[in-house]
Parts: sequence; structure tokens; C-alpha cells
Amino acid sequence: MYTSFSKINDRFGFSTGGTFKCAYKNTRPLILAGLIVLGAIVVLTVINAVYIVITLMNASAGSAQRFGEIISGNINEIMHGLNLFGDIASVGFGIIGTVFGMFLFILALIAFIIMCAILRTGQKYSFAADEHQFTVIYPEKMNRTLIFEYDYIIGLSYEEWRFMFAPKCLDVTVKTKMGDFTFRVVHTPMSKANGIMETPFNIIRERIGLAQEDESILINRDAAR
Repeated sequence: MYTSFSKINDRFGFSTGGTFKCAYKNTRPLILAGLIVLGAIVVLTVINAVYIVITLMNASAGSAQRFGEIISGNINEIMHGLNLFGDIASVGFGIIGTVFGMFLFILALIAFIIMCAILRTGQKYSFAADEHQFTVIYPEKMNRTLIFEYDYIIGLSYEEWRFMFAPKCLDVTVKTKMGDFTFRVVHTPMSKANGIMETPFNIIRERIGLAQEDESILINRDAAR
């Protein structure tokens, strides 16, 4: 549990740090785009397969008659015969298209699974907290740091966030006099059970008076049993 309530902190002053993970910003659009691509491939492949079946049924119905017409030598009949070969060629291309569609679907599915696996890991953030402020350090490529002074924080809210194939998260919004800042924190096994108290933002919650010391003591006592 993340807490600033302890006898050690009371004696030596409070200071801590660590890491947590947040979901990627474009998690939902990426998953939706992946599902749309997979769906489009399936629909086109099915349409192509249905076309092949219909063409084969039509071709088989008149195949004997057309071959007979070719043998008789009538020019119009020969043209009917050519239609038969055209149907055969069309079916051949259709089969190739269906096989290619299945192959493309497998590749797209593998890419989708890999993408979801990456999205579920989230991005690693760092934090540092003391008696006066809470600092969030974004991933290095973002090159950003936020410092929350407890005196400037006017509230903190949180709610569950879920989306298919995405990691289960807790949307934590820190409300300050300068604006609101939301973090989509990826759940750990402990935070799934105990919620906000198992995230670093519980420290802010305690420092601005939204949590009581006896709450921390009770949870720690239950965990020790």
C-alpha cells in the first residue's frame, strides 16, 4: 500500500518514490482500428468465397451442354463454350483471392495480438513524494515532469476504465488551482482489489485530507494476518 502514514515517517519525515504504469494515450483508437481491419478482411474474404460457390454452381449446371456446343462447331455455341472457360478462370482467381485473404487475416491477427500485448504493458512513469509536493516524471521520450504542491491541489477523483483487449485501468484526476490532470493508471493485482490505495496517488489523497490515518492502519493490519 502507498501511504504517508507510518511511525517512521512521523519520526524522520516523509519521503518516497517509485514507478507506476499508465496506458498508452491512443489505446482505444488503435484497438478499434485493428478490429476494423480484421473485420474488413473477414467480410471481403467471405464475399469472395460466396462468389466462388455461386460461380461453380452456375458453371456446373451448364457445363455438359456447353462442351457439346463446342464440339458441334456453331459460332454462337462456341462463344457459350468460351463463357465456360471464363467461369473457370474466374473461379481460379477467386480461389487465389480467398487464399490470399486468409493469409492476410492471419498476418493481421498476429499483428493485432502483438499490438494488444504491447498496449497491455503500459508506459512506465516515475514519481517522488515528500511532505510538500508530489512529482510525476513521464517516460523519457515525453520529456515532461509535473510537480503537484499539496497546497495547490483542490481535489482528487478516480473511476474504473475498461475497454475490450485493453488493460484494466483506474482513471485518476488530480484537480488543482491550475487545472485538472488525468492519469490512466494500469491496474496491478493489488490495485484491482484495493483500488486507489494501491496506487501512488493515494499519497496525494492522504496529504490533502481525503483519507484518514486509521484507514491505513486497518488495511496494513489485515494484510499482516
